[in-house]
Amino acid sequence: MTTTASDAASFDPLAPGPLDEVRAELAEVRAGCPVHRVAPGLHFAGRHEVVREALLDHGTFSNQGNFVLEGDGDGEPPPALITQSDPPEHTALRALLRPGFARRAITEAAPWVRAYADELIDALPPGSPADLVGQVALPLTARVIARLVGVPAEDSDELARLSLAITAILPASFVGTDEWRRLEEYFTAAARARRDDADPPDDLITRLARGRVDGRELTDQEVAFHSWQLFVAGLESTAYTIGSTLWQLLVDRSRWERLLADRTLVEGAREEGLRYGSAIRWVLRTVTTDTQLAGEALGAQERLIVGLESANGDEAVFGADAGTFVLDRPTARRHFSFGHGVHLCLGAELSRIEISTVLDALLDRLPTLALAPGATYDDVASPMFCGPQRVDVVW
Repeated sequence: MTTTASDAASFDPLAPGPLDEVRAELAEVRAGCPVHRVAPGLHFAGRHEVVREALLDHGTFSNQGNFVLEGDGDGEPPPALITQSDPPEHTALRALLRPGFARRAITEAAPWVRAYADELIDALPPGSPADLVGQVALPLTARVIARLVGVPAEDSDELARLSLAITAILPASFVGTDEWRRLEEYFTAAARARRDDADPPDDLITRLARGRVDGRELTDQEVAFHSWQLFVAGLESTAYTIGSTLWQLLVDRSRWERLLADRTLVEGAREEGLRYGSAIRWVLRTVTTDTQLAGEALGAQERLIVGLESANGDEAVFGADAGTFVLDRPTARRHFSFGHGVHLCLGAELSRIEISTVLDALLDRLPTLALAPGATYDDVASPMFCGPQRVDVVW
């Protein structure tokens, strides 16, 4: 089935907008063509089964250029991030980094994740409204990923600020920005310090700086790009998921009361938060050869926007109430918020621990938590990320 020019012009999957309006439009698109042509050479897939097929077929739908719609113009291109590479390079990079995200490492991280969460909650102004995104979620995820990557705690807030400025402009190119110049200088210096240190710390920068991929050392620029990629991947999406989950639990406070009464529901609330929140709205793939996807013809070098947010709301998988937050939805874990297949997020279990830890800490410490009077849900201004700018609460 081929969409008409008017159909294509009426739908822009990269356009930010009010959450309810965006998701209503995605539901209309899912009910139409399984693969929607939104512009010449640019397609969108939003049904769960089609998204799954595209994510699993990494040979046909390459990770090359993921998150960047336009090229960088003339000059030598920057090295591909781990989220922009395919096997075998991608496999070698994951093997180098996987020990840092192994189950044992993540399990050992749980106590200090909780300690960070308690510290941030302790710092909230007593008796005053607080913003759980800006004062808890973002600082927590910044500190946690900084510790794993190898960034001193005192540098994490500034690196987070620079990173948020970059992700706000995606899928536009960012390598020419002042923010990226400063980040590249920071992580390049960190890489060189690890190489010069006779006893470097056991962190991800060290693994990148002193490890080998396909028998060769990574360049300083490659280490800088990969280090930043790991930092930013652990920062924003988890923070927004924490924020959107808390909003849903508090906007209908009976959900919060159920969690207070039965902590076994926390895991389900986390997975539904990941599904419903869909912090990363889409990923990009490059078609490597003329092919068909769900009966639609796609040409080599065309681009496919893989709609994670849309797939996470697919009524065919999650039921007629997929557009509603359901605390104990049995199918919630079928979401694609961490991707799928060979590109499944390395930090998925770390993210899960952070979300559960914040929920448990707030349930323990602030059981009377409620939305502040007049609090509103305002989406982050981003074509790629989904979540609340802030969650104002009182207790």
